[in-house]
Amino acid sequence: MSYQVYKLMHMVGIFLLFLSLGGVALFTINGGTKSGNKWKAIAAATHGFGLIFLIVAGFGMMARLGIPHASWPGWVYAKIVIWLLFGGLLTLVYKRQSYAKILWFGFPILGFLAAYLAIFKPF
Repeated sequence: MSYQVYKLMHMVGIFLLFLSLGGVALFTINGGTKSGNKWKAIAAATHGFGLIFLIVAGFGMMARLGIPHASWPGWVYAKIVIWLLFGGLLTLVYKRQSYAKILWFGFPILGFLAAYLAIFKPF
């Protein structure tokens, strides 16, 4: 696949990820619980598909950029850590309303950091 297709796939993954995290965070902030969420399976699936699209497309773009898997630059490791954080945050959002309120603002900050690393490749 071309770099552009991987980039589009990456963007779709971002949209799905933020859709699920934002929806669950807002639901929790408004007093909802995991057991009371009729759409929890849909939210979890959207979150999972978003993460899968992100990781597959991310590695595809790295291949198209010619970044060898044997010597990844530091920014790639940082992006993988951010991806892992986003993976675990859905559970954390459900834990407490106070976490959801903090993460409502934390999600865009993590997203900004991931975008910064991808665009500027600082290390």
